[in-house]
Amino acid sequence: MKIPVDLVMFDLDGTLADTGQDLAGSVNFTRAHFNLAPLPEPSVHVHVGRGVEHLLKQALPEQSPDHFHEIMRVFLNHYERHLLDQTVLYPGVRDVLDYFSGKQRVVVSNKMYRLTLSVVRGLGVEDCFDAIFGGDSAAEKKPHPALLNAALKRFHVPARGAVMIGDGDIDIEAGKRAGVMTCGVTYGLGNKDDLIAARPDVIIDHPAELSDVFC
Repeated sequence: MKIPVDLVMFDLDGTLADTGQDLAGSVNFTRAHFNLAPLPEPSVHVHVGRGVEHLLKQALPEQSPDHFHEIMRVFLNHYERHLLDQTVLYPGVRDVLDYFSGKQRVVVSNKMYRLTLSVVRGLGVEDCFDAIFGGDSAAEKKPHPALLNAALKRFHVPARGAVMIGDGDIDIEAGKRAGVMTCGVTYGLGNKDDLIAARPDVIIDHPAELSDVFC
């Protein structure tokens, strides 16, 4: 039996869209600016999902905190110009968004709002969402439930009528803390073992499976 939901919350990076190459490209551009060797893409991907500040602190640990403002400036200047170079929706995502057209559909990302909006808009799916929340849309990022709670409040949906879908353990933790159903996706950028360890209510290997589970 399918699980009825009224509010469907999607993470962005690694869930709706494969943003890994562009993020890694901008990280390595930033490292080159500071005369540092490039990192392999997987070494960048493991830090995606907790916001740009976390990503850069992990990807450029050699730089002192005194340089962080410059690190952010260099990264954002490059990424905002290249965030759609290689980024694409995962296969099946557009069909799933259409499937949930009768529901409230929301992006809940730790990515800065303006970057989240640029990616969603650039991929041609902005009209598929009733709201977009970025990491700076609430006082706390995931795994804190603030962003999810903001979505629940905006659409007047009780927690039991909502699901959080994401590729990271922080998505699952945020969902559990908000009291909503949780769905982990294994096809994204997140670590699969960490995702499983977070014990989501549902685990899927392809976006199309969402229509088999929820209604």
